[in-house]
Amino acid sequence: MKIAIFSDTHIGFGKNTARSNEAFDQAKEAFELALEKKADLILLAGDLFNEAIPSQEAWVQMFKLFSLLRAKKGELQKIEYKKGEETREFLTDCTPVISIAGTHEFRGKDFKNALEVLQEAGCLVFIHAAKAVFEKDSEKIVVQGLSGIPEKKALDALKMWNPKPEQGACNLVLLHQSIKEFLPFDDDMVASISLADLPQGFDLVIDGHLHWASEEHLTEKNFLVTGSTIITQMKKLEAKKPKGIFIFESKDKSLQFITLPKQRKFIFEKLEFKEGTTEQIKEAVEKKLDQILSNSQNKPLIKIKLKGSLVKGLENKDIDLRAIQEKFRDKALLFIDCNFEEEGFKQKLEQLRKTQLGNKSVAAMGFDLLEKNLAETGFNNAFEVKRVFDLLAEGDINKVVGLLSEKRGK
Repeated sequence: MKIAIFSDTHIGFGKNTARSNEAFDQAKEAFELALEKKADLILLAGDLFNEAIPSQEAWVQMFKLFSLLRAKKGELQKIEYKKGEETREFLTDCTPVISIAGTHEFRGKDFKNALEVLQEAGCLVFIHAAKAVFEKDSEKIVVQGLSGIPEKKALDALKMWNPKPEQGACNLVLLHQSIKEFLPFDDDMVASISLADLPQGFDLVIDGHLHWASEEHLTEKNFLVTGSTIITQMKKLEAKKPKGIFIFESKDKSLQFITLPKQRKFIFEKLEFKEGTTEQIKEAVEKKLDQILSNSQNKPLIKIKLKGSLVKGLENKDIDLRAIQEKFRDKALLFIDCNFEEEGFKQKLEQLRKTQLGNKSVAAMGFDLLEKNLAETGFNNAFEVKRVFDLLAEGDINKVVGLLSEKRGK
């Protein structure tokens, strides 16, 4: 069987910006490639949406993507869903899709997530700490999945779930978590799972969440990082390999990477200075941009990272590059990151903190703050923090008070 694999389409990303349609356009290419390659099954490793509660516009785009599959109908096919004692059957007459939820779609147990809505609409089969079985032409594919959860609890959840492969089947695992070996620093709040912790005995372990594609052929397991179909974080690693999808052949266990044909080019450059002046920095940035754009036909995405030190008395906030941004506005989508060293230990700590936070949303930072504050109270781990956070976000104060009172009483 041919199995198309991709992840992190982030539908809804870039709304009200010059990139507002980019996530949809590149996800559309991914679905079209899966159809072109005659995939028998599509696996998605989470973060289909960019937000836990998608906008109406994002929902319209997502349903347009699945309508591509419905346009090519065939024989009725069955996917069997299993979780504990629960068993369900899902029928489809188009290319079947199995998916987990990502961290962007994660919600507390009091609320339905976006993947559950897509399942009820007949678009896909959603699995979380569950498995889906698909059989075709005397082949049996068993897909087991664990949706993205807060990193601090990911390793414990993985151990508790503890999936096992089934005999006589091609066995695949879907995850959506950070992996320690793929990150520049070791912090259990950012990644608690390492390669050694991954389930063994499976034909392929597939992980979303990390936006740069990578394949690891390990002794007892093959591990695939799908990468995203769109650049959202603009990290250096994403500039090294284009976006695309993977085709997995179930018989010979081979993987083929296929590039999205019309994606926007991403260029990452780093310029380093020693006691740099404003004039030197501006001149170097303009020169680099002229060099990049002399060989570029389309409007690329460019990130320039400025590092090193500034001349005494000059600070990051003094570097005004707005004129350069305006000059190249019609030629590129330009982002310039000033990260010069400044005097003062507190400032360096703040830079480190920002690096670790990365591109966290306001909601993600609010969740971290709530978790930290509750850890300092007598509640400790008495209840699910994400559940309380989602209830607060929905304005259900009475239910939160009830939960707190109940746990305090115990």
